[in-house]
Amino acid sequence: MTTMFCCYGSHEYKDLNDVEVDVPESLDISSLRGGGIQPGEVELPEETGPAQPEVEIDEGVLSQLAGMGFDIEGCKRAIYHTKNQGIEPAMNWVLEHMGDPDFTDPFVPPGSVKSAGGGADKGGGASEDSIAIVMSLGFTREQAMKALKATDNNVERAADWVFSHMDELQQMEEGEGEEPMEEEQFSDGSGKYSLIAFISHMGTSTMTGHYVCHIKKDGKWIIFNDNKVAESVAPPKDHAYLYFYKREH
Repeated sequence: MTTMFCCYGSHEYKDLNDVEVDVPESLDISSLRGGGIQPGEVELPEETGPAQPEVEIDEGVLSQLAGMGFDIEGCKRAIYHTKNQGIEPAMNWVLEHMGDPDFTDPFVPPGSVKSAGGGADKGGGASEDSIAIVMSLGFTREQAMKALKATDNNVERAADWVFSHMDELQQMEEGEGEEPMEEEQFSDGSGKYSLIAFISHMGTSTMTGHYVCHIKKDGKWIIFNDNKVAESVAPPKDHAYLYFYKREH
């Protein structure tokens, strides 16, 4: 479908004139067909977001926090999440989060693969032991893996997560029995197109009148004007607004 659109703006009123546009009944855009990277061309790099800066754990701050009696793993978390800004921000973070279920768990920076016990599988870094614990609550392996992935592989938080996301897990279970939809295949046909219809305006201005449609049938142009249908002797395709083309086989 092709749209013919014209805008005009001015502080002074001027008459608008009808402009004829020579619209071809056949289009050949084969020359625009893409053929991949050509000799001498260079592929543009993929756009990627800025890399997350790595936060190194300041051993001096870690030693001071641990010396206050806080758990060493929780201290690592505090330094990481406060981006190594010093002892005071880290201590405030500890005081706010020391009640978190995973505060004393071995600290693994987000994005790293956590391996415990029998090692990690394809479940987002979750160990088989962790998956088995969540499955023992009555959930499937896929649901357990989803819960662990959503909670950084923390078993206690995963258990809370599954019970607070029952609707989501239920939909996941119902969808397992459905056959995957086959991706619709489209043929890469010819680059030649033929004009089969167009819509034009009848009236003295855009504020009055109405739109009519012309459709090509058996080599003849037929006009559809409300409930009136007739053969068009002189179809005004040079003054149309919308043009419809169909690919030739």
